[in-house]
Amino acid sequence: MDRRAFLQTAAAALVGSALLTKRCVAAELPPRKFTMNLNVEQIGVKTTPLEAVRLARQYGYGAVTPMTGYLSKCSEGELEQLLAEMKSNGIVWGAGVLSPFFEPNNAGFKDSLTEVRRTARLYQRAGVTRCFTWTMSSSNTMTYLANFRLHTQRVREVGKILADHGIRLGIEYLGARVLAVRQKFPFIRTSAETKELATEVGLANVGIALDSWHWFQAGETEEDILKLTNNDVVAADICDAPAGIPREQMPDSPRRLPCTTGVIDIGAFLRGLVKIGYDGPVGTEPFDKSLGEMSTEEAMTAATAAMKKAFALIE
Repeated sequence: MDRRAFLQTAAAALVGSALLTKRCVAAELPPRKFTMNLNVEQIGVKTTPLEAVRLARQYGYGAVTPMTGYLSKCSEGELEQLLAEMKSNGIVWGAGVLSPFFEPNNAGFKDSLTEVRRTARLYQRAGVTRCFTWTMSSSNTMTYLANFRLHTQRVREVGKILADHGIRLGIEYLGARVLAVRQKFPFIRTSAETKELATEVGLANVGIALDSWHWFQAGETEEDILKLTNNDVVAADICDAPAGIPREQMPDSPRRLPCTTGVIDIGAFLRGLVKIGYDGPVGTEPFDKSLGEMSTEEAMTAATAAMKKAFALIE
């Protein structure tokens, strides 16, 4: 065998070995329970909820993110039509969005509670059972302990309202170092700290919203996800990071669609979710303005290809 033939044979063997390894890793995993979620607003697609459901069906999604603004305005008939369309297409709700409510000012928090009650009623009416909010990873006015106590009190009050409406709440931490050092006092920026907060709150419907971006930015691994349970995780998103920028210097956005640069180990993130039996929605939030410049078909094709490439890592 000459040198060229040897190299070709060796290369083919390596590719075959890699494919076999991938299949073996996937075969060792239990079947995934989570659903591919379509959030049209996050991929720059401007459309109606009814059309979002039809796009979800067309492109192979199992869930759609509820459009809170629409739910606040739709009639009973319009909602019945939307829910019927979802049922006939086998589509369920993803996690809704709840505006942050962590301002220290008590009067401001009182206003936030009014908004929480309104949103909870909307979600209950539509059958939405999951929502998430996020917390800032630094403060100019509160030390870590003072901020933790404030968050515990605020989340407990909000969590009780949501529980009365059959809704779970996930707290999303922001892992980027640039956000943690932006203000005087650093705060929660890891899954472990967020779980400590949820544990201190002490409500069964309060947990964590995971995002591969923040997981990566916090320097976390699959092992950190394995310290959680399905009951801990309320919602999840995946995305990739720009290439060529040190993690410690990355701004919080723009990000990239999953599996487009290979900077973030999406496979490890999803394997962790599979292993803990996570059964909720998994979507993407790339915060990439270029998607909004595409046609609906172009954006849907790009986002769906990236999501399916990611899901193939664990199947």
